[in-house]
Amino acid sequence: MKRLVVAALLVASAASARHDRTVTGDVIKAARLLQSSRLEEARVVLQELEKRAGDNPDVKWLAAELAFQTGDYAAAVKGLDKVADDAADGMAGQTKKLAASTLAVTETFVETRSPKGHFLIRYAPGKDAAIAELAGDILDAAWQTTGEDLGLQPADPIRVEILGAPKDLAQMSPLSETEIETTGTIALSKYNKLMVVSPRATLFGYPWMDTLAHEYTHLIVSRISHDTVPVWMQEGLARFEQTRWRRPPEVVLTATEQALLTAGLRKGRLITFDEMHPSMAKLPSQEAAALAYAEVYTLIGWIQTKVGYKGLRDMLALQKDGKSAKRAVTEAMNLPWPQVETEWHAHLKVGDGKARAGRPIKFGKGGADSENVGIEQVSARARKHARLGGMLRARGALEAAAVEYDKALAAGGGTPEPFVAGKLARTLVELGRYDRAIELATPLAAADADDAVASVTLGMARSAKQDWAEAIVAYEQALRVSPFDPQTRCGLAEAYAKMKDARSARERAACDLLKN
Repeated sequence: MKRLVVAALLVASAASARHDRTVTGDVIKAARLLQSSRLEEARVVLQELEKRAGDNPDVKWLAAELAFQTGDYAAAVKGLDKVADDAADGMAGQTKKLAASTLAVTETFVETRSPKGHFLIRYAPGKDAAIAELAGDILDAAWQTTGEDLGLQPADPIRVEILGAPKDLAQMSPLSETEIETTGTIALSKYNKLMVVSPRATLFGYPWMDTLAHEYTHLIVSRISHDTVPVWMQEGLARFEQTRWRRPPEVVLTATEQALLTAGLRKGRLITFDEMHPSMAKLPSQEAAALAYAEVYTLIGWIQTKVGYKGLRDMLALQKDGKSAKRAVTEAMNLPWPQVETEWHAHLKVGDGKARAGRPIKFGKGGADSENVGIEQVSARARKHARLGGMLRARGALEAAAVEYDKALAAGGGTPEPFVAGKLARTLVELGRYDRAIELATPLAAADADDAVASVTLGMARSAKQDWAEAIVAYEQALRVSPFDPQTRCGLAEAYAKMKDARSARERAACDLLKN
């Protein structure tokens, strides 16, 4: 995400500090350094400014902005207490408002360091403690891999704030709550920190671990390039790097991404780079955002196969030096931009036209969904039986529910419908029919890594059969999406214990916290 734009300060500073052209020039210099993610350089300039013109409103704003971007929200608010909102061409008022609203959300937060010390994880006391240590593990791994890939491993600890709801993210960023919910925007890298909405705020979870690594990549790219990289390349790099903490670099499209990309290619209607500006969060729907991510993901992945990580690092260096993104790609690949686009499009493959789009992010209280939430995904011919199955499950009539789900499965045709197959698999686990449950859940978990219901069902069935290693694989997949499900954490605690894995203690603590 782009930093604050302060070009207007050129005029405002000249007016407020006309008596000292050196002050004016240094105010502009410090503002530009803040804008381009060069905070330590800005601090040095600001320290000299405060000695010479500490009462200057623009200097006070710069000091408050630096305090805000380094996490001292109270100091930012206090520093602007007697500064007019219209100072620094209105930037003082913007910073004051943002710092105050951020302080209101985070003032009760507790803080822990990641195991290797590279991150400061801040969160509200309570159930979010169940993911704090996990978040640190993931980000420490991303610090290592993404740093090696792109060429920067920060020495300063990076702040991470885990937020309780979309409204908190709206209070702490330029996005509205409507934009957040429309596009499924769940996290941001902005103001020299990462902000991520807790999976607890969603009905079905979301891939929160990869999201943390995704946002960390944004921060790294901004620092390397001095925040010159446009949205489309930023998002492409972040999407490509978001799984590097757990697997080698490769392009693996989700079911949703492949379905949307296939439809876009067949209709000749892809999201343009201009439409992606100024933010993916400004696109009109979650589907449009997912298509845009798929496009830039495949582009960066294709470029990486041609020029390697050295080529990606060269692209960032060229942009830091003032080249446009398209020019940087052209020089790194030694291909004119039109040929880059032509070869990339030729590389894209039209997938199965019957591919199903995945479940969108739905905000709400975790664990509050009914048995039939999501039933709109089921075909009309199977829906009656599926709905009745859900009603019977809700009343504890599992045998009768299994019969109705079997009827729905048969009515759906040759290819099992994921919603129905998932519900039947869970019901069969609860009835002790583990082999059939595994048969149904295995392809669901393989086809959609974001389907936590299928993976936790598979974990339960594998655990019941004492296939502990297989149970761990399934539960860990569920953990990457739905870490507040007690079944996932308790099941993983047991499986780890059976395999003498020290992580059992962490999972047992999370299990106990979430059951209370």
